[in-house]
Amino acid sequence: MSNLPLDVLMMIGETIMKVVPVTIALAVVFSVLTHFWACNPGAPWWRKREILTDICYWFFVPVFARVFRIGLLVLGAGVVFNIHGADDLIAFYDDGHGPLSRLPLWTQALLFVILADFMLYWLHRMFHGGGFWKYHAIHHSSEELDWISAARFHPVNLLLGTIGVDVILLMAGISPNVML
Repeated sequence: MSNLPLDVLMMIGETIMKVVPVTIALAVVFSVLTHFWACNPGAPWWRKREILTDICYWFFVPVFARVFRIGLLVLGAGVVFNIHGADDLIAFYDDGHGPLSRLPLWTQALLFVILADFMLYWLHRMFHGGGFWKYHAIHHSSEELDWISAARFHPVNLLLGTIGVDVILLMAGISPNVML
């Protein structure tokens, strides 16, 4: 019998081990780039007043996004397609499924970019108006803009935005390999 809380903690731990090196590598690359080609000249990013907030978002957002993306894909496969076993889930999502999975990978990638961009454009407009602004305002809250400010997202903004779009397109049958 599986111990769900322990399994979830293990998944989060594995996610952290995969995500943290990538976020550190990106931070180094962006730091070097802004040293030679700063969009906002002035004090370096590590001297920002809000640096602790930005660092928390920089590391929290990818971990949150990965855990919830996987969780929603598992839940979606179970609810929509009645797929529940681990091996069945892997086979279902491995190279995509249905008619979209039979398209060449480059076509799926192009389709993914076009559809994701279309959906994210309209979601972004939705977040700028009405009751959703309170979730998106966090993304615009930095007083000193730099590359590290871009990771500020409320969990609701992430769930309805990039995570939701990815889940919809992967559940539609596009191979997860296009995200690589």
